[in-house]
Amino acid sequence: MTLLRLGIVALAVALVSHRAAGQAAPPATRAAAPAVTLVEKPWEKLSHKKLMEFGEKALGADPHAWLHGETEHFVFHFHELGDAQKVGELAEAYYRQIQIDLGVTQDRLARKNHVFIYDDEEAWQQFVKIIRLDEWAMGVARRTELFLYSPRGRGFAVGSLGHEITHCIFYRFESNPIPLWLNEGFAEFESGHAYAKFKGLDERRGRGWGGGVPFPLKRLLTAVKYPKEEEIPRFYATSERLVRFLLTTQDRKKFLPFVEMVAKGAKSEDALLFLYHDQFKSFAAFADAFDKFNQPSADKYGR
Repeated sequence: MTLLRLGIVALAVALVSHRAAGQAAPPATRAAAPAVTLVEKPWEKLSHKKLMEFGEKALGADPHAWLHGETEHFVFHFHELGDAQKVGELAEAYYRQIQIDLGVTQDRLARKNHVFIYDDEEAWQQFVKIIRLDEWAMGVARRTELFLYSPRGRGFAVGSLGHEITHCIFYRFESNPIPLWLNEGFAEFESGHAYAKFKGLDERRGRGWGGGVPFPLKRLLTAVKYPKEEEIPRFYATSERLVRFLLTTQDRKKFLPFVEMVAKGAKSEDALLFLYHDQFKSFAAFADAFDKFNQPSADKYGR
């Protein structure tokens, strides 16, 4: 797939900033937060053991070299139980909030996501080399599998972790290729939004847009590969803002139909005008409204 770098999204703090707890006004609904229990199990007792290519490489020849456990929607492979418990609680919170934000009651998969948590740098670098990932990467999401490096004693960058978790969860609700801006923008949005909901924080305390020149809208909507390195921060930021614009200032019930429409092959511009025609009679009108949304004097939290 040309989108998503063949389905792989690398995590790097150098390119995607560690996001504070949110950036804009939270939607009215908040996910309920039942207690999440990670149940440690031997490999043979896991409810779902089928892995994809990267998962098989990570597991290796001996499943017993890892500890294993499960939550409702995730299977974890780890070496430190504390790491798995923290990620498990966060992952389930993201699942609940994304389900609310998309307006879905059930996902399309019965199987669980697999999450591998490395805490040894040498083992992580060996895995990174095998899957041909950049050596500076701290994590990677591929379809329903997530691979993370948690340096011993240092923990995770919450915003970056949430970004990758969102990619895996989003795939459960829409497995067809979606535009690059939408995939990255939704992950960026939820990395702050779902975490703020989980912690009961006010998203308005986040950094918001922060000014600067947005990535050109036409280029954003038609991009099938990542831009030049120096443009990546603007690409991510503008993608997030566009998702935030659609979810916080427009009819939220139209967002999932929009995702489904572009996943079936419609161009982003055509889908926007088709679904939001009652608000925007032309793409120029849509672009103008989005531009005003990004003005420093505007309410940057989508209220």
